Amino acid sequence: MSILRTRGAEFGRTKLWFLSIILTCSYPPDLLKACPALLLAYQLDGFDKAGVTRDQLAMFRYEKETSPKWVSIPFELDPLDGEGSLLFPEGEAWKREALNSYDRISFSHSDVGSTYDGKTPFPCEAKAVVELKSPEGYAYLMACTSNLSGKANFDSPVDFDAEARRVSTSYYRYNYSEKNHLVFDKIELSDFKKHIFQEVAKNSDLLIASDIKNFFTLYFDTSDIDAQIQKKRFGPMGLMGGLQFYLKIMLFRLELALMPEVNFFEDSLFMPMSMTLPVNAPRYLRRGSGIYYTWEPGKDVEWLLEESRIDELDLDHLDPYGKVPLAKGQEKFCQKNMCRYSLVGRLNKRLFSLNFAINRKAADWGFFPRLFRESAPVETKLKKSLSKYQASGRMGVYFETARLPKGTHTWDFWIHFPDKTDTSCIRPLQTNLIK
Repeated sequence: MSILRTRGAEFGRTKLWFLSIILTCSYPPDLLKACPALLLAYQLDGFDKAGVTRDQLAMFRYEKETSPKWVSIPFELDPLDGEGSLLFPEGEAWKREALNSYDRISFSHSDVGSTYDGKTPFPCEAKAVVELKSPEGYAYLMACTSNLSGKANFDSPVDFDAEARRVSTSYYRYNYSEKNHLVFDKIELSDFKKHIFQEVAKNSDLLIASDIKNFFTLYFDTSDIDAQIQKKRFGPMGLMGGLQFYLKIMLFRLELALMPEVNFFEDSLFMPMSMTLPVNAPRYLRRGSGIYYTWEPGKDVEWLLEESRIDELDLDHLDPYGKVPLAKGQEKFCQKNMCRYSLVGRLNKRLFSLNFAINRKAADWGFFPRLFRESAPVETKLKKSLSKYQASGRMGVYFETARLPKGTHTWDFWIHFPDKTDTSCIRPLQTNLIK
């Protein structure tokens, strides 16, 4: 969940590479597979040639079961820069500017309808119409030049309480840590029947271990990182937040210029991630170097490992001088270019899942999640605490970084709280220009 930069310092004949952490946004080629549905404007064939402005966009579903009609549905447009980073422009003028190729459009798969039969006029004077097909049905994005009376206004499904450090929807409540908004104090899942929220997990923590050859091991944990939500934008799909990110190395506190993002949707939380190594990790790092992300599950949580897409961590892989062959991205979880992992849980008949989408090459170099259901054996193996919290009752995932080559490696992280048995955030979306 980070970019790794190097900073050189000489200690006698030993060159120490400080592995500092920066978060950025990245969008892999299969962005059309997500929950909710996400796509970039350049994937809308014909819109770039139609001279569309952002404020002309409207989205509808078509209902033809009884009397055919168009129904306005919520969607959101978020501007991104050329690197895929979420932008937070001041004022409202940006909404009247021309649609940018990298603008991100999101909508809910559950709001779709029937396929358009061509018998009912469009609900506005549309100079371009794109049909968006998901497994659940069809939605229609229109560039309307006039007659926008059919376009409804929608409130955000997300509430934000800055004082309580809590993001809430009808599906979940997410309390983030005071100094590091990338880890949580508590996540609660809604019980729709009882109208209460119940604890899924609490006290998450992060440890990055860099076991440097011919030197000692460097550890960075949440006390070394300050990540604060500084920018916010509410929209019909949720809350988009930009974080100011700091890393403390020894006595220094460095402000990092990049603005990572976190997206809170009605039924999910989304963090697109990127990690860049300016050096080849195998040259400098021993086995066991990597990212350890831990949490304490709620007392009534049941983990559905047979329905999950993740293997358990082999502790022998953490031995810096071990000879056991290291793992690669498993074929059962991977396609040609992408590997997908998930950990599914259940709390009183409600499902939730952690989902990871990782580039196939990075997974084959060992960078993919491996589950450990107890922290204590891992701490014994490392001779190091994974968290400021006691190991008892904690679990987590491990990502190996010791074999990654120089370059940028991307992945997506979702926490999904579905109201159906399908826990997957991977739902294909197809586009078709019909006008």
